[in-house]
Amino acid sequence: MDSQNSITAEGARAQKPSQKLAQKLYSAAAVRQLDQLVISQQQIPAIALMKRAGRAAFDCLRSRWPEVSAIQVFCGGGNNGGDGYVIAGLAAQRQIPVTVFVGVPADKLKGEALEAYGFAEREGAKLVNSLNEMPAAEKNTVLVDALLGTGFSGALRAPMDAAVAHINGSGAPVLAVDLPSGLNADSGFVESDDCAVHADATVTFIGRKAGLFLGRGPALTGEVVFEGLGAAAEIYSQVPSLLTRHTGESLKRLPARAVDSYKNQFGHVMIVGGDHGFGGAAMMAAEAAARAGSGLISLATRPEHVMASLTRRPEVMAHPVVSGQELEPLLETPDVIAVGPGLGQSPWSEQLLARAGRAKAALVVDADALNILAGGRVLAGVKRDDWVLTPHIGEAARLLGISNAEVSADPVAAAGAIQEKFSGVVILKGAGTVIAHADGMDVINTGNPGMASGGMGDLLTGVIASLIGQGMDLPAAARLGVWLHGEAGNRAAADGLRGLLATDLLPHIRALVD
Repeated sequence: MDSQNSITAEGARAQKPSQKLAQKLYSAAAVRQLDQLVISQQQIPAIALMKRAGRAAFDCLRSRWPEVSAIQVFCGGGNNGGDGYVIAGLAAQRQIPVTVFVGVPADKLKGEALEAYGFAEREGAKLVNSLNEMPAAEKNTVLVDALLGTGFSGALRAPMDAAVAHINGSGAPVLAVDLPSGLNADSGFVESDDCAVHADATVTFIGRKAGLFLGRGPALTGEVVFEGLGAAAEIYSQVPSLLTRHTGESLKRLPARAVDSYKNQFGHVMIVGGDHGFGGAAMMAAEAAARAGSGLISLATRPEHVMASLTRRPEVMAHPVVSGQELEPLLETPDVIAVGPGLGQSPWSEQLLARAGRAKAALVVDADALNILAGGRVLAGVKRDDWVLTPHIGEAARLLGISNAEVSADPVAAAGAIQEKFSGVVILKGAGTVIAHADGMDVINTGNPGMASGGMGDLLTGVIASLIGQGMDLPAAARLGVWLHGEAGNRAAADGLRGLLATDLLPHIRALVD
């Protein structure tokens, strides 16, 4: 192995692009390609990359937990474990007490991981082969998860399962190296929360792994810190990404309004829904469209809901419809039709969806409209470039004829399959919301657990319809709408998560849309 000084001197030459830029997310296979290109084209040896990764993780640990008094590192057998051994060696150099659980015997380690093991051993890190030998985590102890890397899939096996349980049961803060052990690097899938490390922070290298931002990823990673390790920009142009991750700063926005603006310039949105007992959903979608800036809002709903709509929001033009035939003439004027909020699955519901689905206006399709579509009786075989489908996991499963578990196991594949089947834009809602369209796939991470309450999806439908009506193309409207909705939820939850209502988001949507 290189000398002590060389491994200490290797800095984490991170590339930190502006937060205003969208972030490319990669599959595990693509990150391995990036690694190899850095090694071959930039002529950076693999051991040097490991040193940089270990240094970056160690620096992150000390920055986040400056009062750290002891470190415990849990190492597996691959490069992830090698990074952990570098961390342990650096800690020992600085006289920080460090104990390392050797999850794979030293005689089975190879290449750079074996060199890193030797470094930790020479620097005086305490190396143990049994979890029983790990000391209790006392105050200011930080645990480092370097058990399993991007190549992991399936179920945990001994001794990794016991090590994960030990980490999660310690009560100490946890830094994950590259990604929490047990988390699928591509999909964010875990067998169960007991089978994955719950980290407080994750330092990920070379390329951001898609699974950190999908599925259970956001719940298990804590803060995600990216370190490029000196990879050159031209390296990334040679490897396709799986997703593009957008933040509020990277999204296209609506243009400023001219002084002489008038209402017809900002779109006429019609909400179609509100079967017996579900009138509130349609009303909330209409009000969300209004608060997002639509010039005109119409509502086509059951006659008994019209008076309530006029009382709550007189700006909405509420129309009583008792059949699809009555709806048809109303579909001539809107620029965008949002069908599904409170629609139900009655014959009335099917008639309204059938008529709306044949309209010339752009469509946003949500809730029971998706369930009717999945049934195959209405709009069978229809593909449209000018509609947005907004399923949650259960609705996505019904659209594809698969289980909820299969959608959760690979949300990117599920969103892509729905888009291929129906065309247009697909928004697969979740902690990491996946947006699939003809030009690629995006992910947006906003929102909070308090938004797990009725009516939230209806608001999203109204917001997206409003943005389309105001002139945004469908993928841009989907991206901005998802972010606005989630960020409004975050602001509305400032006083607490429990008891958060969908209508609590409305003033924040208005404040954010400009």
